[in-house]
Amino acid sequence: MRPWAALVVLLCGTFLANLDVFIVVVAMPALEADLGADGGQQQLVLAGYQLVYALGLAVGGRLGDALGSLRVFGAGLAVFTAASAACGAAPSTAFLVVARLFQGAGTAFMVPQVYRAAQTLFTGRAQRRAYAAIGAVMGLGAIGGQLLGGWLLSADTLGLGWRAVFLVNVPVGVLALTVLPWAAGGHRTAVPRGPVRADLPGAGLAAAALGLFVVPLVASGTGGMVWWGPACLVASVPVAACFLRHERALDARGGSPLVPPALLKLDGFRRGIAVIVLVNCGLSAYVLMLGLLLQTGLHWSPLDTGAGMVPAAVAFAAGSLLAPRLARGAEPRLLALAAFAATAGYAACAVSALGADTGRLLGTVCAVGAALGLCVTPALSVTLRTVPGGIAGAASGVVSTAQQLGAALGVCVFGFVFFAQVRITADVVGAFAVTTAALTTTSAAAGVLACGLPRAAGSPARTEDRAGAPEPRDLPM
Repeated sequence: MRPWAALVVLLCGTFLANLDVFIVVVAMPALEADLGADGGQQQLVLAGYQLVYALGLAVGGRLGDALGSLRVFGAGLAVFTAASAACGAAPSTAFLVVARLFQGAGTAFMVPQVYRAAQTLFTGRAQRRAYAAIGAVMGLGAIGGQLLGGWLLSADTLGLGWRAVFLVNVPVGVLALTVLPWAAGGHRTAVPRGPVRADLPGAGLAAAALGLFVVPLVASGTGGMVWWGPACLVASVPVAACFLRHERALDARGGSPLVPPALLKLDGFRRGIAVIVLVNCGLSAYVLMLGLLLQTGLHWSPLDTGAGMVPAAVAFAAGSLLAPRLARGAEPRLLALAAFAATAGYAACAVSALGADTGRLLGTVCAVGAALGLCVTPALSVTLRTVPGGIAGAASGVVSTAQQLGAALGVCVFGFVFFAQVRITADVVGAFAVTTAALTTTSAAAGVLACGLPRAAGSPARTEDRAGAPEPRDLPM
């Protein structure tokens, strides 16, 4: 096993997964012109991927526990790469929507394995560096998506047009799949102890609860809540209660629940999940609103819009990589300070937009990027470090699901605020200012919660696997 080489391969998949959430945004006008996709179909192209991504993450994490992280990652990356090729060759919008759903399924298998590998393959300072790398790559994928999409559309290589934003995944995916056996060191996965029992009822109940919660938000789009949305949101509560009851009963019988009840008994894990949801809620909404401001409000081209986000991407990556050095075992304190700094940054960004000072606006955008970058790594570290190794994959799936649900919630809720302001005032800059000011609630709440997170000393995860060696079944291929 070559741990750092394996992590690099896993990070390639993580980068593609987050890239594809945002890269498609700039391709919507070209997609409409070429395939005649209407507003509803465009919404499905954008949201279908993220919806399946979120719904499948807990299952993907549990499969990593049962079959090994790298093996499940390889299967997910193969599905994602094939689906990307299908997206690029799509003859119709309906075909593209289905291919995007398969992309989301592949991503749901890939992403939890990255967190699980960081926890099971590394300890101490190396583990913190691994989390920093994950946070930086995720941020670069999210913020760099519109830059790469704008560049691909402007270059129009081989006359591919919008298809290039999907086909760019294929060579990266093939290369990662080729390198994966070498990174695994030629090891073979040991046969799991006992039969692998998938929690299919739990997976169904989890998908139903998450679907009832997320689908109305996605379907609402920019026109307000659909008429059946409130009923679905209300129904998600008893379905979620049934899911938790099923998981407790299965655990009591000695089964393998999708979300082990032991996770929910960890106060640090519960609080950390709430922080992760809030941070990602603000981050994803901010990136999309910023893109709308630059393209629609300031009339920048897609390429210029992406280029304008580069400083924020660099600041985000630098913050993620610098966080382990700054934390030095005090991640909750750093997380709280960074969250409050992001709150001040959001407020300053809103004021700068109203002042029509582009230079000051880009400066505040960088400040927000750096503050959010400092949030991501400590949030991941402090949430996962108290989780026992045997349920690390399940915990990773829950964390990944929380990230995507937070992102979906942020885009839907704050997107609704933004477009409502645009309809009322016809002022995109003013709408951006109002929405960005509202984003301060997410980071401020995250800062308050972070103050109660546990410190690193004596964490069970650190003492359980001091050598940092992976379990035999974690060595795939």
